[in-house]
Amino acid sequence: PGSGPGSPPGHRPPARGWAWPPLLERAGVLPLLFPKEEARPIPELEVYALGGFRVRYRGRELGPRDFGRRGAYQLLKLLLAHKDRALYTEDLAETLFPELPPEKARQEVYTLVYHLRKALPGIVEREGEYYRLRLPEDRFLDFERFEALMRKADLEEGLAAFKTLRQALELYKGPLFGDDPYGEWAEAERAYLQERALSGLLRLGELAEALGYLEVAKEAYARALKLEPFLEEAQRRLSFLKG
Repeated sequence: PGSGPGSPPGHRPPARGWAWPPLLERAGVLPLLFPKEEARPIPELEVYALGGFRVRYRGRELGPRDFGRRGAYQLLKLLLAHKDRALYTEDLAETLFPELPPEKARQEVYTLVYHLRKALPGIVEREGEYYRLRLPEDRFLDFERFEALMRKADLEEGLAAFKTLRQALELYKGPLFGDDPYGEWAEAERAYLQERALSGLLRLGELAEALGYLEVAKEAYARALKLEPFLEEAQRRLSFLKG
């Protein structure tokens, strides 16, 4: 999934962070029900974009100032939102610099690419009048990992699916680039990931009910309602569980 710079307007407000009930933590239930993913070596590139935006390169956190121009930081977000596509220079120019004449806007894009490459060597490659991300194999993108775990859970049942969904949903801290909620360039991918999170929370609630973890089910439905307050299925199930 993905969309070009001409994505339709509209956005969802950023969702607040959410955690499992402290009571379960104190009871020692969480480690059993929700095993953490095994610790892994620090990857070359880490990107956290669900709820906010953070970038780490070779263990060092990078902020907007590290990119020379704030626009280069924004360009990275835009390319990440379309990480599997090549984007036409003209489209990048129109999206990032709609107020400038076309030639001036293109020059600004070239400048931002230069600064982005300085901050993250080799991260962008050019193909004629197109640009695309060239992500290292050794990477962690929270939204990429979220989708991989969701696909894994799609193929699982019972307790296996329950545990995988928990790992996936722990990554979902809020909408994609939630610190930039009006960025239309991310709207299609943002909406897709939020729908995946909602469907995952509903399924997690159903599995929790079937497995007898009723408090976990309540929290899953409650979190779904924080993302989508008028979600009837979550309202119905939560009302039933609360009696």
